[in-house]
Amino acid sequence: MLEGDKAGIDMEKRLKISGALGSFPSALRWLLDQRLLWVILICLCMFGVAQAGEDVICEFCGMTNCTMGCKDSSIDDFGNRLMLMPGLPAELYYGSIVVILLVSFGLSEFLDKNAKPDKKYWVFNLFKIGFIRRLAKLPYIQFLFQLPVFLIFAFVVYCGLFGNDVINILPIATWTLWWAGLIFLIVFFGKAWCFMCPWDFVASLVQRLRFWGVPKETNTLGLTWPSWLKSLYPALVLFILLTWLELGVKVTISPRYTAYLALLMVVLAVIPALLFSRKPFCRYVCFVGRISGLYANFAPLEIRSNSMDVCHSCVGKACYNGNELGNPCPTGLVIPAIKANTYCTMCGECLKSCPHDNIALNIRPFGADLLKGVNVRPDEAALTLALLALTTFHGLEMTPLWEASTGFSVIGWLKSIMGTARLPAFTVGMAVCLVAPILVYWAIARITSAYVGDKNVSTKKVFVYYAFSLLPIALCYHVAHNGMHLFMEGQYIVPLLSDPMGTGADHFGTATVQMGPILSATTVWICQVILIVVGHVYGILFAKRISRTLYADAALARRSLIPMLGGMILFSLFSLWIMGLDMNMRSSLM
Repeated sequence: MLEGDKAGIDMEKRLKISGALGSFPSALRWLLDQRLLWVILICLCMFGVAQAGEDVICEFCGMTNCTMGCKDSSIDDFGNRLMLMPGLPAELYYGSIVVILLVSFGLSEFLDKNAKPDKKYWVFNLFKIGFIRRLAKLPYIQFLFQLPVFLIFAFVVYCGLFGNDVINILPIATWTLWWAGLIFLIVFFGKAWCFMCPWDFVASLVQRLRFWGVPKETNTLGLTWPSWLKSLYPALVLFILLTWLELGVKVTISPRYTAYLALLMVVLAVIPALLFSRKPFCRYVCFVGRISGLYANFAPLEIRSNSMDVCHSCVGKACYNGNELGNPCPTGLVIPAIKANTYCTMCGECLKSCPHDNIALNIRPFGADLLKGVNVRPDEAALTLALLALTTFHGLEMTPLWEASTGFSVIGWLKSIMGTARLPAFTVGMAVCLVAPILVYWAIARITSAYVGDKNVSTKKVFVYYAFSLLPIALCYHVAHNGMHLFMEGQYIVPLLSDPMGTGADHFGTATVQMGPILSATTVWICQVILIVVGHVYGILFAKRISRTLYADAALARRSLIPMLGGMILFSLFSLWIMGLDMNMRSSLM
């Protein structure tokens, strides 16, 4: 190409960029690509935190300067006080429905119109900053993060085992701060939890018999993980079981049972490390790692090859096999083959072992793995759909419609027609809530396949691939739901910091402190609606990529989007409907 022609093309590109703000689709793509979730984070920080003025005690929950708008209170069968908090205001609820419909039928026509599934996205390699790279290559860097997390983990488990059965730091630290806050960590930092995981800390210590570095021999039988278990189905089963224990058996209100669950996770991590090579628990069994693995495809951090040419010329594949500087990849990955964040634990062993210094820690746009198009496996699709079903079920379970002491409720109705106690009725109701969305989605996939009429693309393939278009809807609802817990219940950790075991101590002078919610109900509602809309828009963008992956013919790809768009509208509106219902906020400390 002639220099003059090249300069002309560059000038044309610059003119297009300078005119982006004058083009609504281009400006919107720019916003979605780089900034939108950061704007949401700023909203969370800047909206009204607590009402100022004279302290007022809420007659229902007893909190000082309560901003939840409590409507009533009651005591459930487990001794929890339930505060009835109103759902989304009518104007916000119906306004958000209008926005969802406008986005679906308007923007879907031209959003990302000219993009291709293999589109390159911008990255900035953090390892280009010298001190970050030097820190990351320290042999003990992971230990510096894992040790304090493990000590906190051990302390709160000790409190759960030997402290008070009611006033105890473990439930609030586990189910409100960690479990609710984990989703925010994933959204912004990907697999950071895996990097500092206390369960992996114990498993690595038992397997390697050292805190850091490469051992001469590992303390393991080195067996091969059974091929029939090489999928995400073990993690899916554990996630369903945990949800049943959490909401059905109510282990969340028991410090002792929560401690038992935490110790069980340690056992599940250690035994495979002793029996099998690498860490099959991390790749196939740990529901926390697998859920965060799917969601991390949306995160703005990735570990990748800095130069594929260097990787292809590499003979030893130290990133996979390890060497004297770094251990083998715990989940059996080869750096040049990584196309998504799903299975990388960000442990950094590949950075230490790579003889060519060819590992990059990239900052990238949100949703990059999904926006560029990925190959989806059936087990990944199953876990994605289970996430969608169970996260919305968490919200539904908090409403009086699901369970209430007076009036109609699903659990009350099931108990009456089944003639059983609460737990069997809950189990049946949960099973229906898990299966029903999957059946609805299967029907949509079947309609899509028949409507498109391409015999080369089966219903099963449509079902598996398009499942990832629902991932941002599940993720954003998960963030919205967990944010409600984190910002409206997280303050209960303050008095427990001084009295973690419920012995009447006051170590830091905060045992009698009563705080209102960190964010007001209005702030939470606004952020929830923003998140649902963001998830829906990203779902449309992902669906467009998937359609082009499934169908080579552009007309067939567009045709397949019509039923799928209807399905995404259905699931997004269902999420909004749940948020529009009154909610029972729980805490044994209120």
